[in-house]
Amino acid sequence: MLAVWLAVWTVAAPLQRSTPDSATRARIMVVLKDVQDSLDGVRGAAYNFRTDLRAASPVVLYNRAQRMHLSCVAADGGLLRLDSAVTASYPVGAPADLRRESRALRTALAACGREYDTAVRWPQRADSVRAWAPYRLRRLDEAIRRFGRAAVLPRH
Repeated sequence: MLAVWLAVWTVAAPLQRSTPDSATRARIMVVLKDVQDSLDGVRGAAYNFRTDLRAASPVVLYNRAQRMHLSCVAADGGLLRLDSAVTASYPVGAPADLRRESRALRTALAACGREYDTAVRWPQRADSVRAWAPYRLRRLDEAIRRFGRAAVLPRH
């Protein structure tokens, strides 16, 4: 009898540990909310950048680029905290979609941080920025959307 119970427990124990308990889930949700807030900051900076892209002066584009850089760096820090919280909460492994999209978004945010880094890439010609910014902003938006779909944690 003990051998049967031990066999069942050995099979069931990893299944129980693969999903977080309610307190852990609440902690993940708090971190996830912080990530969503920081991604809202990226979306707002991107919206302002797009709005001013066509007719703005080089000085305004510089300021918008600086805001894009800072918002992308901040959002990447939030994703790093989320990765840590998820790794600690899912000992067997977090949902594959969440991990994959989190990595993809961190890659996109790192690229955003580099592309809009006013200390390194600027001064650039305004017409050059007007040419490459729409594509890069669209690529970032797509990564944020994919992450948003993957960030819905399953309920258990």
